[in-house]
Amino acid sequence: MGAWVIVMVFTATAISVGAAQYAFGLFIGPLADTFGWSRTALSASVSFAALGGLTAPLLGRALDVYGARPVLLGSLWVMGVGFVLRPFMSELWHWYALSFAQFVCFAGAASLPAAKLAATWFPNARGRALGIAAMGNNFGGLTVPFAVTAILATASWREAYVALGCGCFVIGAIAWLTVRDAPTDDVTSKPDDNKPVVTEPSGTYFTVSEAVRTSRFYILLLVVTLGFFTYSTALTHMSAHLLSRGFTPLSVSIALSTLAFGGIMGKVVFGAMIDKFGARVSTITNLFGQTLILTIVASLNDVDYLKVAMPFFGLFMGGFGIVITLLVQESFGLRFFGSIMGLMNLGTVVAFGLGPLIAGFSYDIVGTYSPAFYLVSALFGVGALALFLPAVKTR
Repeated sequence: MGAWVIVMVFTATAISVGAAQYAFGLFIGPLADTFGWSRTALSASVSFAALGGLTAPLLGRALDVYGARPVLLGSLWVMGVGFVLRPFMSELWHWYALSFAQFVCFAGAASLPAAKLAATWFPNARGRALGIAAMGNNFGGLTVPFAVTAILATASWREAYVALGCGCFVIGAIAWLTVRDAPTDDVTSKPDDNKPVVTEPSGTYFTVSEAVRTSRFYILLLVVTLGFFTYSTALTHMSAHLLSRGFTPLSVSIALSTLAFGGIMGKVVFGAMIDKFGARVSTITNLFGQTLILTIVASLNDVDYLKVAMPFFGLFMGGFGIVITLLVQESFGLRFFGSIMGLMNLGTVVAFGLGPLIAGFSYDIVGTYSPAFYLVSALFGVGALALFLPAVKTR
């Protein structure tokens, strides 16, 4: 049963990330041709990804109170509605409204249920279990764009969006029928609502009010904020940076492929590392690794060194989401993990709000993304050093 739970959150993550992020660019041209909307106007909808950070506290609270099944079902179905209604669009504001629906429940379809279910079903192998579940990100990136491309080649963008929406509906329904919040031996039932609650001995977890009164909470919030600059600045501008450094489009494509492969391996490697050494040591290692490799990438001109650096950067970048998630669990317990992690995700709003601006200013002022990459490398180092503070040491 536990293995099936991981399969379901893997699949939910794959379709939500694959559809919302990896396949997004495939629709820009067809939509621009159909409606005459500018590509800038269409791409502006990506900014709604910040809503995932703003709504994560609400979804995390729902996860703690009602369990993973309704959160997965509701999130996937809201996302599905956002897809199946797109063939009926006629105005640009329709596109924005449906993009809002797509991103507002993003955390509930991907990261939050996966993290809690992995730790609940596999308490002694939570790192490896979450690593496998999180590989759905990469699987979605490999499969969903191919499926969308095939539909676009034989039909239109309308059919492609309907197919994505139906996929969300089906996966959500299967999750509702099959996913359980915990093994029977590890749950109790509250008399008032009969919802499953993970049993933890008193004193081994923090309530939300207890967590936010600790300095540990704000240190980890800082680490989350700084660490997510890897996705908002480094990853999103990596291809543009390498092209500006003189690398050929072919070498950049190969480099990004090796980065993606490194990301898959990072989830496996850091998942196993967490189970052996703990999340705090793993997070420190991860952030220092990103500091070193991104500093090297910022100044690379040699394609041979690029072939070595990119998979290593992917390794550390791919593992960050796992180590920081399980560090929060390790620090505050599992009982109210959804609510606490949801609050932590507010830091991603800052990272995604400032990261692209930092990269853009860097290139506009000095003609290269290198200063932005150096700055982000320094931020990773600050995050790693913050984890040496006594307040972060778990009890």
